[in-house]
Amino acid sequence: MGGSEGFDMANGAPPGLPPDAVERVTLEARKEGVFAGLTSGLASALIGARLFGFKRNTALFCGVLSGVLSGYLFTQAFRDTAMAQLHAEEARLRFQHKNNADTQPDSENLSV
Repeated sequence: MGGSEGFDMANGAPPGLPPDAVERVTLEARKEGVFAGLTSGLASALIGARLFGFKRNTALFCGVLSGVLSGYLFTQAFRDTAMAQLHAEEARLRFQHKNNADTQPDSENLSV
């Protein structure tokens, strides 16, 4: 997600959204990524042990490696999705604000 156009550089949040929106998105993505990583690691260890017949240490290593990698990738995906939703919400708020300013009568529109 390149560029920072439309962002308030002081707090990193898009204008019109709460200042801590980016932090909230990141925290939620981390929570969901940890859960996805744990479940993936457990499933990987069970599949490795039962289906492939891995020994205990190999199954544990397989579960830990799979859990860490999938947790990281899921966290990135959840964060990118939530950031795209923030950008869409920012665009909607800007469009709504612009339309509200355009539809105000001249007596109420002080920017004219």
